[in-house]
Amino acid sequence: MLSEHITSEQIVSEGAAPLTDQDRAILGSVEKTLADGVALKRWWEQTDEFDSYSERFELARQFNEPSTSMGFFDRASLADRTLPVMGSVEDSLYDQPKQATSEQVLKEFREFVLHYFLRISSYRLPETYVKPGRPVASGYLRGLTWCTQRETSRIGFGFSQHYYKLRGSGVIGKFSSSEEFAIVDLREIGEKYEWVVVKVHIFNFNLTFRFLGSDEAQLLVPLTEETYLVISGDFIVNQESPRAGVLGSYGFGYAFIRNQTEGVIAYGPGQFDAAIESIVFRVLESGETWAHRVFVANRPERILNVSINPVAWSFRFADLMSFGLTSTLFAPIKSALGSLPVRFSSFDPVNAYVSLANQFTGGAAAEELCITREQLEKDFLVQHFKQHYQMIVGTLLTWRQIGNWLDSASLPEWVVTGMGS
Repeated sequence: MLSEHITSEQIVSEGAAPLTDQDRAILGSVEKTLADGVALKRWWEQTDEFDSYSERFELARQFNEPSTSMGFFDRASLADRTLPVMGSVEDSLYDQPKQATSEQVLKEFREFVLHYFLRISSYRLPETYVKPGRPVASGYLRGLTWCTQRETSRIGFGFSQHYYKLRGSGVIGKFSSSEEFAIVDLREIGEKYEWVVVKVHIFNFNLTFRFLGSDEAQLLVPLTEETYLVISGDFIVNQESPRAGVLGSYGFGYAFIRNQTEGVIAYGPGQFDAAIESIVFRVLESGETWAHRVFVANRPERILNVSINPVAWSFRFADLMSFGLTSTLFAPIKSALGSLPVRFSSFDPVNAYVSLANQFTGGAAAEELCITREQLEKDFLVQHFKQHYQMIVGTLLTWRQIGNWLDSASLPEWVVTGMGS
């Protein structure tokens, strides 16, 4: 269902990619997501201006010492509710020019951030060379081979664009598959487009829970799902001489769209009730460039969703023992049991562990072992910080290797198309 803010007449039908039911479900949540995101951004701006956070704390240390690095807990006022939130703020040096003048840095950096940044925000790690044409071991031999396998490992964020709403006409459309990775020039958002919906894949993003305080007893949860985000003109920064000592500020941000379905992961990208990210770069008169990163999201009520469903558990165990034959042979019975008007609940083993540990120790687990929900939340913020730190470092390497970002004819094809090898 489309939201009340989007009518069928707004959907462009000619000259654009057709919309599926899944597309329409995503589009139906854009306006509410954007309204919450803009309200959350304005709340943070006001709170940060007066440094009025309810609780702030140091979050992460790094070799490149930042001028600002902190996390916070607070409550944000949105249009229809007050939301417990947490977040992080960091301001750190991005690059120091060696030869170019500050004016040249300004022009190139504006083009780099607003035109190409979202196209080059992921990169491949070094990997062993594999000779082309070498046969791949099959069957049981695969577990015995010493041959190096071709494995592509990426770091950072991979963005693709999917939907848009035109400014003025209000027409909503879908980008074609050939346009997905060539993210629009962000200066067009707010002028040509009212908003653009992108999808991000956060590479190598894992949440780790250490139940006994050691690496031997831990739960590793890989967050591999792709998440939709909405960018509007409210999140685009394109300012000349915004204040003394600063030649220009350029950047972008987005609001996280909640996934339409729930899985085992109850909190994280795609499961936020309301969340925003902002990355803004400043070019100083000295030519230095600084990166300012802000993340704000609702505090989690749950970390994991484990369904208490004996029917599903039984079939999964039987499928494991029968190599999947049970569900095939007894499909009618499985369907009939699944349609029974019985409601099964779910629980969060992470929160349950925290509660039980503190009950059995009389609160010592929290006081002496840091087994608290607050520690989990801080760990999540640190992991989020690390992911963005890796992305920033990767984009810096790309920024430096291009001789002139204003010379579009000389840019590598993978920069222009957003499709790296």
